Amino acid sequence: MTAGSGPLAGRTALSGRAISGRAISGRAVSGSRRSRAGAEIGHAVLAACLAAATAAIPLLHEPGFYFRDDAQAYFLPGFLEIARLIRSGEWPFLTPRLFQGGAFLAEYQYGVFNPVCLALYLVLDGFERLDRAAAFYAVFHIGLLGAGTYALGRSIGTGRPFAVLGGLAGATCFGIVDWGAVSWVPGLVSAAWLTWAAAFLMWAGRDGRFVPPAALAVFLVVASGWPFADAALLAGVGACLVAGAYPGGTTGADRRAGIRVLLATGLGFALAAPAWMPLAAAIGSTARLAASFDPHQWQTPLPTLVAIGVPLFPQAWTTFDGLSLIASPPMHYVGWWIPVALLHGAWSRLRTPGGAGAALLLAATLVLGLLAAAPGVSQLRWPFRFLPYFQIGSAVLGAWFLSQPGHGWSARSALALILGAGVLAGLPLSPAIGLNLALLLPVALIVLIILRGGGPRTRMGLIALGASHIALFAALTSLFPENSALPDWRPPMERTAYRAEPRLQQGDAALLLFERALFRGARIGDATPALYLAFPQGNAVLHTGDAAIAGYSPMRGKGFGALCLDYIGGSCPDAAERWTRPDPVTGANSLDLARVTRVTAQAGPRAEAFAVAAGAGWTHRSVAGGTLFERPSPGLPGTLSRLPDGAEIISAAEGAREARYGLAGAGGRLVWARAWYPGYQATWNGQPLTVEIVNDILPCVVVPAGTGELVLRYRPRGLGLGLALAALALVALAAWTLGTQRTSRRTPRRLLRRPTAAAT
Repeated sequence: MTAGSGPLAGRTALSGRAISGRAISGRAVSGSRRSRAGAEIGHAVLAACLAAATAAIPLLHEPGFYFRDDAQAYFLPGFLEIARLIRSGEWPFLTPRLFQGGAFLAEYQYGVFNPVCLALYLVLDGFERLDRAAAFYAVFHIGLLGAGTYALGRSIGTGRPFAVLGGLAGATCFGIVDWGAVSWVPGLVSAAWLTWAAAFLMWAGRDGRFVPPAALAVFLVVASGWPFADAALLAGVGACLVAGAYPGGTTGADRRAGIRVLLATGLGFALAAPAWMPLAAAIGSTARLAASFDPHQWQTPLPTLVAIGVPLFPQAWTTFDGLSLIASPPMHYVGWWIPVALLHGAWSRLRTPGGAGAALLLAATLVLGLLAAAPGVSQLRWPFRFLPYFQIGSAVLGAWFLSQPGHGWSARSALALILGAGVLAGLPLSPAIGLNLALLLPVALIVLIILRGGGPRTRMGLIALGASHIALFAALTSLFPENSALPDWRPPMERTAYRAEPRLQQGDAALLLFERALFRGARIGDATPALYLAFPQGNAVLHTGDAAIAGYSPMRGKGFGALCLDYIGGSCPDAAERWTRPDPVTGANSLDLARVTRVTAQAGPRAEAFAVAAGAGWTHRSVAGGTLFERPSPGLPGTLSRLPDGAEIISAAEGAREARYGLAGAGGRLVWARAWYPGYQATWNGQPLTVEIVNDILPCVVVPAGTGELVLRYRPRGLGLGLALAALALVALAAWTLGTQRTSRRTPRRLLRRPTAAAT
């Protein structure tokens, strides 16, 4: 962890000249530092712009490229609801408009404590079209990832132009683009900050002044809400500490470097404790821990790890539908030039002081590749989610080797590697051989042009490498404009389209009863948009402005399983009977207690069953794909759904996280039509009441007779401890910053006295 290269090495060398000489004045040193800082910022911005512009290319032929699957059904609706809560003056920890999936903080993946995410959610709220909002969010973070990958390259001593190339390739790798950017959005967001964290941790190992920014970067990774990024960060730090300690761990400098890295990492996780501790506190109350999974599902095949330079590599994966041969998308692809650079790299340089940073990154990259190829464990399911980190590390290492003095390519070796890999990649699916060669023959021509022009380290060589990468990215996203492993849902893109139905009264809720397979194969004419308006998938129901029962939640409450709702809102055929079954505690059914006044049931068994089970009091009419049932609102204030007999409401004021009521009359049980989550508290005239659960989904309390004020408040379990831990981390960072500032003020005075004494 003590490698002296990159920006810090330049600073050290400059300090040495200042000590010994008379030629460089303090003003010259300051100007030189400003010039270097400006060059670093300029190149980082260039990497960000190149990555963002490249990522925007698919939008020219497919405007919905970055808006599929979970981005449609889970993330973007939640982002926009968080923006609504912020604009209304609410902390976005909870929305009462979703019964399943409404605890945004406990869901973790929304990045509620990432300030950049929150600011972007407010920006997204200004978009009228959903696909454009999703594209903006994805392209922004791909640009951020490009700049962060550039910084990571610089932290291990990569030359600036080569680090820009590595940033471009790493940010547009298909593991990020085809999954994180289009579906699992926090995977992209966390990866964007992870590269910055890795860079600052490298610098913190060499200079204690980088510990606070490194901790802040780690905080942004953890606060972005992707558990795989957290695990990758810890695994990478562990690999670097082991690799750094092995050859020279007995030196005090090595030990101090490791301590600084551990300190920055620990403080970053502590700063983010309010983001992850509510998740840790809530997961035990959900059905997630009990859910079974196949540890080999989406486990990265080992050959895929070495196929980072092959644009098409059909490979057998254990997917959602079992063992499948996937020719599209090329999720393994990073950049054709990376294996060529690694093949011709001077690997012996990794054992030199200037190669120590690259050696550490190599250790971390290999560990992350092994995690991607290992079986899934507990909540770290689908281990190919580690694949992008291996890809980004490979891009940075390829750029580092490319930047080393004397690096050159052999035409024979480079062409044999490119064409041979293309042929071998197509063997599992013979038609792919021709397509691979069609893509790689222009690459082979580029290699010959680069060699003819002086090699890959020339200006024209670098431009050819970058331009060919962009051209191949454009070709691949044109050939494969959508991730074939994801469902093909085509919802309406205009937000106003979801508000066609009359709005429900505040406090009332809608219930959707449909089979998850309803949308498969439904792209005939205008069938899909009509189906989406009748049956908004998962959290997309938030676009309607109404409260809904069946949202999308990987943290599904146990009670929703008993009521026959799956994690994305689909239902079984007998859901109607379960929702109309009387509750033994209150005597009312879940449909009444949840204040459901609108039910949309899929045509067939679900609509027929609900018509029988619901009984009188409902009107019905046909909608696309089913029947819409409606009934009058109970007219209770707020989200109250049941009052004790003889009780009178004097006053009522209700927000997302707190409700206050003035009550008088007989005591008894009150029930709210909002989902129960760990952390609900209630008081009666300031005295605590026990919050109970009805049907494992709804909060209720028993109040005494008389007149008083009832308060129901939601404070996510684990948040208080998380905030306390974050406060301690802030104090520690402030103390560290003050200490390093005092040291840096004293050190220059000592250094400047020595030359003067020697002169006299």
